[in-house]
Amino acid sequence: MVKKIICLSFLACTTTFVNAQQGCTDPLASNYSSGATVNDGSCIYEPTNYTMEDVADLNSSLLNENSGIIVFNDHVFTINDGGNSNTIFELDTLGSIIREISILSASNVDWEAISQNSQSVFVGDFGNNSGSRENLCIYEISKADIQDPSLNQVPAARSVFRYEDQIDFTWGSNAHNYDCEAFLCTEDSMYLFSKNWIDQETKLYGLPISWVDTATAILKNSFNVDGLVTDASIDSSGESVMLLGYKNNGANFYTSFIWMLWDYNANDFFSGNKRRIEIGSMLSLGQTEGIALNGNASGFVSSEEISSVITIPPKLLKFDFSEYFNGEALNIIPKGNKEILIYPNPSTQFIRIEKQNEPFKIYELATSRLVLKGLIRSNQIDVTSLSSGHFYLQVGRSRTKFTKQK
Repeated sequence: MVKKIICLSFLACTTTFVNAQQGCTDPLASNYSSGATVNDGSCIYEPTNYTMEDVADLNSSLLNENSGIIVFNDHVFTINDGGNSNTIFELDTLGSIIREISILSASNVDWEAISQNSQSVFVGDFGNNSGSRENLCIYEISKADIQDPSLNQVPAARSVFRYEDQIDFTWGSNAHNYDCEAFLCTEDSMYLFSKNWIDQETKLYGLPISWVDTATAILKNSFNVDGLVTDASIDSSGESVMLLGYKNNGANFYTSFIWMLWDYNANDFFSGNKRRIEIGSMLSLGQTEGIALNGNASGFVSSEEISSVITIPPKLLKFDFSEYFNGEALNIIPKGNKEILIYPNPSTQFIRIEKQNEPFKIYELATSRLVLKGLIRSNQIDVTSLSSGHFYLQVGRSRTKFTKQK
């Protein structure tokens, strides 16, 4: 009896991995492959336009050059960019300023982004329009200090870094690929997204969460965003990233976009699905500079003032992209660490699984519709009631695809 179980387990393993097929696994993509079990990042999407919800015009005298936002404790935190004060502004979700927090022993050479993890808030002083800066740095502030309403001044630790691939520091205003206005932080790492003036791509660099002396930001990957990236945000589960940016369409007429990144491998953010959402022009949005996820598909965007022929005030806006995420990625099926081993696959009547008395759910792959649920009995699930097609089996936070045949 023991030998039979071992043999079945081995056969299940062999079947699962032999049958694994790479391709586009998102049913909402135009090149979706129903037989694919491993997402290879090849999904293609139709052009998508979205109208942002206007929450409020921000304070024009204090936040006219706001650059970067985060959300925690149901409040929005933002900064102004280069040449302004070393201040973090705390806002409510309607855009009203609640508090101004001065960062001690810090100078705002060119603050361009603000990020966070569970312990700290980070401010990126790495704006580099000229490409010649050699004093790029990031400030770290304790969240405990930020959350203390009695404090209007808080200390910060300053950490200096350089880019691994930059060897030329010749002045070249808006004519290089070493500017940066976007980063995100996890518990153990920081990830910077460059603002490439020359080729309109973005480079992904990695840094540790803390260091001494001068750190080297390691170049990890790049992606053609077809524009200039101005901010980045990651959701609290680490399962989705959004990049904000804008593109010059000629005569300095800019339109803004958000790249949605999800279903990626570990922190290789460009390895999964990549979908571009066009969110409007400078005439309605202003100059979009900050994005903050407040969930895995929704959040806020902020813009700084445009003042030229016409004046567009700084704004706080909202978005909800839930409709662009299929159930596989974010809504109904949590992202698991590994697939469930099942046999046979394809199946006609029963799925054999090394689980017992655990709840399961089965979703139709094409529609993400729940079609069957129950408890696993005798290490098997009866699927005879299902019609022929492709499905997801979910047990806890683990999942796998399978095919039902007649």
